[in-house]
Amino acid sequence: MRMYIKSIPIGLACMLAFATCNDQLDLSPIGELNSENFYNNEEDFEAASLAPYSTILNLYYDQNGGGWFQPIMYPDDDVRNALGNNDIEEFNWLSTNGNFRNVWDESYKGVMRANVVIDQLGNANGFSDESNKARFEGEARFIRAYFYFILARNFGEVPVIDKVLTTIEDTRVGNSQVREAWDLIEADLAFAAENLPESWNDDNTGRATRYAASALLGKAQIYRAQWLGETGKYQDAATNLQAVVNGGQYSLMDDYGDNFSEDAENNAESIFEIQMTRGDFNPWLPADHVSNEGAAGTGRKIFTAAGCNQGECAPGGNQFGYGRVHITSSLRNEFEPNDPRIFHTFYQEGDQYADTVFRATWSVTGSTPAKYVRPFAAEGFPPNISTNNERVIRYSDVLLLLAEAELLGNGNVARAAELINQVRERARNNYEIVYEGTAPADLLPDRPASASADQMHEWLRHERRVELALEVHRYDDLVRWHRAGIINIPTDVDFGNALANQNWGERNLLKPIPQRELDNNANLSQNDGY
Repeated sequence: MRMYIKSIPIGLACMLAFATCNDQLDLSPIGELNSENFYNNEEDFEAASLAPYSTILNLYYDQNGGGWFQPIMYPDDDVRNALGNNDIEEFNWLSTNGNFRNVWDESYKGVMRANVVIDQLGNANGFSDESNKARFEGEARFIRAYFYFILARNFGEVPVIDKVLTTIEDTRVGNSQVREAWDLIEADLAFAAENLPESWNDDNTGRATRYAASALLGKAQIYRAQWLGETGKYQDAATNLQAVVNGGQYSLMDDYGDNFSEDAENNAESIFEIQMTRGDFNPWLPADHVSNEGAAGTGRKIFTAAGCNQGECAPGGNQFGYGRVHITSSLRNEFEPNDPRIFHTFYQEGDQYADTVFRATWSVTGSTPAKYVRPFAAEGFPPNISTNNERVIRYSDVLLLLAEAELLGNGNVARAAELINQVRERARNNYEIVYEGTAPADLLPDRPASASADQMHEWLRHERRVELALEVHRYDDLVRWHRAGIINIPTDVDFGNALANQNWGERNLLKPIPQRELDNNANLSQNDGY
């Protein structure tokens, strides 16, 4: 199933992100394809359905200052920036920040591409199997919800656009009502969970499944419960997350490190991951990466591998932006003694690093990330891209989210302990894999079901931090727990940077809406505090 599209309709290529297309809407279609002659059969929809996926790659490409990791990873308390003051890390958030604008722009591009598919399906006839029509819609709605979940948790009450817009005036949509975006996310994911397949064949690896939809729906419902105080959503979340567990398609990998190895992509623990490529076949690539001969990847390895500190450089490091992420002492101290996940999370003094050993002096904090980096090879570094797939939804994340839903929704402390202990058991069993020795008898003991609900949630927060460190969930977790009154960020969080702790305020629960959007759309209002 090779679906490379060399020419696509203007509706797929032009982003209606609030009056940025202008005169392009009046241009004739590019090449031979247009909306009148393209959407005629199932093969056309097979090709068009990949364009929304391709937009996810745009977000993770992370080149030239417009990507995913800086605006989403830097605000958390797990990492520090290395190259002097950084406005994102220090919560000096401005509406002119290019990284924030990139998240907004690419998300609305993905929404638009999904809307194109959904709108055209409404006019389509002649499907040999009507279930395929529902499947195409399910994929498009999954991707639309994926992007709206990014938009809602980063920018709040964002404009909701659920159809293709055809005039400039139509694009000037104001802020949504409080629950409007969340309602769309839930409706889209519920439809996707009902109509997507349980799995795909090898030619379609990486496409969304009903379990990916159920997992993302459960996660969104937990966020909604904590953002909006709708505690009934915890039980809905538990139902959807339990559906993933009951499906039997996923399990924890024996080796925790396989979740971050390019040699073990799309494994039994990975429910949804972003399909990177070195130029070989990748069905996600038709819309934006043809000029790169099918190549697409991320800047994660460049961004997080060890660089230089005070003139002393790690192998492959330099002074021009490589190695910009350093591990906070707060994260290092969060790990229990001998937790084998440390090995896959960060480098420490004396660890094997390329053909030498890691030196703490390479880092402003003494440690740099190992996740997605280990084992590090200096040959050919620095690469322009990393082609290791980004794991977005892992089964361990689902288990911990389910534990939280059961704990906060049903008061089921015993079930929460059982789920948390599954994650701890896998980590405990990794000791022999990592260290080739017998694990200490007291390593990562099970959490007792007799604990109080408050104590169990504290343990849950710990487990999410060490299990999912550097996987770009942490700041979102802090925000939702703060909104729910479970933690208080100013007193409970050490960002590892005095200016960050000094500058953080309630406004930083959301990012500023990009100034360009406000300038072009008088109906759009800025978030409070900006």
